[in-house]
Amino acid sequence: MDYLLKAKQILAGCLSVPVDNISDDGQLEQLSPTIDSVVFANIMMEVENFVQKEIDVTEWLELGSVKDLAGILEKNHRQ
Repeated sequence: MDYLLKAKQILAGCLSVPVDNISDDGQLEQLSPTIDSVVFANIMMEVENFVQKEIDVTEWLELGSVKDLAGILEKNHRQ
């Protein structure tokens, strides 16, 4: 599973930006400096739907980049 690509797809959908505009090393504030609680909740929902479980809040607190999100997906995905 390519978790980096999946992270980019989730972010692209939630932020309404093309996947091609999201770099592997991208920081969330660079992608959309106006990520509000609704957008963040949508990201959380999409991730939790994908991994089919609730993600611990401490993992969300450390989310700052595309690679961080890919790491959350990889750690929590039931294979």
